[in-house]
Amino acid sequence: MTAQTVQQGDLVTVIGLEVHVQLETDTKIFCGCATEQTDEPNENVCPVCLGLPGALPVLNEAAVEAAVKIGKAIDADIPEETRFHRKNYYYPDLPKNFQITQYDEPICADGELEVSVEGERRTVAIERAHLEEDPGSLQHVGGGGGIDSAEYTLVDYNRAGTPLMEIVTAPDFRSPAEVRAFLAELEEVLEYLGVFDAERDGSLRIDANLSIIPEEEIDGDDTDEIGEEALAAANRTEVKNISSHKGAEKALAYEETRQKNAIQRGRAVEQETRHWDESRGITVSMRSKEEEKDYRYFEEADLPPLRVSGWKDEIAIPELPSARRERFQEEYGLSEEAASKLTSTKQVADFYEDVAGEFDPDLAATWVADNLLGELNYRDMEITDIADRLEEVSRLVELVAEDEITAKNARETVLRSMLDDGNAPDEIVEQEGLGKTGEDEVQQAVVEAIDENPDAVDDYESGDDGAINFLVGQVMQKTGGSADPGDVNQLLRAELDG
Repeated sequence: MTAQTVQQGDLVTVIGLEVHVQLETDTKIFCGCATEQTDEPNENVCPVCLGLPGALPVLNEAAVEAAVKIGKAIDADIPEETRFHRKNYYYPDLPKNFQITQYDEPICADGELEVSVEGERRTVAIERAHLEEDPGSLQHVGGGGGIDSAEYTLVDYNRAGTPLMEIVTAPDFRSPAEVRAFLAELEEVLEYLGVFDAERDGSLRIDANLSIIPEEEIDGDDTDEIGEEALAAANRTEVKNISSHKGAEKALAYEETRQKNAIQRGRAVEQETRHWDESRGITVSMRSKEEEKDYRYFEEADLPPLRVSGWKDEIAIPELPSARRERFQEEYGLSEEAASKLTSTKQVADFYEDVAGEFDPDLAATWVADNLLGELNYRDMEITDIADRLEEVSRLVELVAEDEITAKNARETVLRSMLDDGNAPDEIVEQEGLGKTGEDEVQQAVVEAIDENPDAVDDYESGDDGAINFLVGQVMQKTGGSADPGDVNQLLRAELDG
């Protein structure tokens, strides 16, 4: 990855990620229990996902299809045959005391994802992406609800067995900001593929490995390319319990500073697993860092090898965000910034193309990227929250395009009322009397404004061009804001200069 090196003195930050993505399937990966979220604990469970004796797993075809889609999207190698293993460790929310996962034969390997960091496109190597089952979830009760302070912990197995895709990157990141950019791009790709629901609680969880390496221990002058020997020699911490892009950046910024301060003070950095306490904004030591041998991997005897030869070629993926951004710039003449906004989610991009197909692409871009998304962001809403009202938004754009109402009134009155009160655009226009004033009425208002404001007229005739803005305001007031300010400006100048 081409990256900017973040240094403090002669210290270089090296970060690698393990991103756990819950796949959007109706049932769990090895049984028929529903994956839908419920407030009732231990409701969607069965002997298989509870690990009861004699219960046998059966692989979910939809989970495999989602994994293949991800592999194609990250340009990974998808082998003809792969297999599952047992990863052995004890944890209260892992009912079998082992996790069915993939070890040395993952379904995806040697992929990559291109991201934009501070306007520069960079490529992050993805070492592997494999299928596995999610553990259950823990609820820490009392003592502030922290893992290190709770009075007791409850276990909910509803999540146990939910399909997971674990995506493991190379140690290609040199700053927490790069990590945040990567996670944003990855989430966009997953959402476009239709295999992931960002609104689902716990759908994206990040474990991050961070090391601080003295620059003199790096072979050569290129701090972007760090050899295996330097990486192996460095102690690293694994930071767990990160659940968002912003959280990842904050957690790693804290851990980066903590480690650099320790090194500069002559203290050793322990190789350990640390918990990100979001409420306090700190990482807390959990346990010493496990090594691969500690998990005692061996093949899962209850599942045969998985073969996707032939079938994987039939699985298609849609146009991905990066390709759609480029097409929007070329096909619609959009700026890079506008194209990025309009491809932030598949729903936004699809809606923009629907509007751009009916009206001017620039007008459509202004209304979707700036007006609609801006008002939704202000209300902490997503376009999915108004998915059943997008035809009404299109109608509002039509009213502006057909010059039936002013853009200002459409944006500041109609759109806001639509979002806040749920009214339809035509209904709001009629109730508020926002239909555009006729030409004769506007001309009459122009004449009246000139007659009633001789001082402003004198200022304009003396060369104060700003006086025209005052007169425009007077006309707009007379027409109840229903005239077009640009038209009013031209009419005033014609009357005054004539």
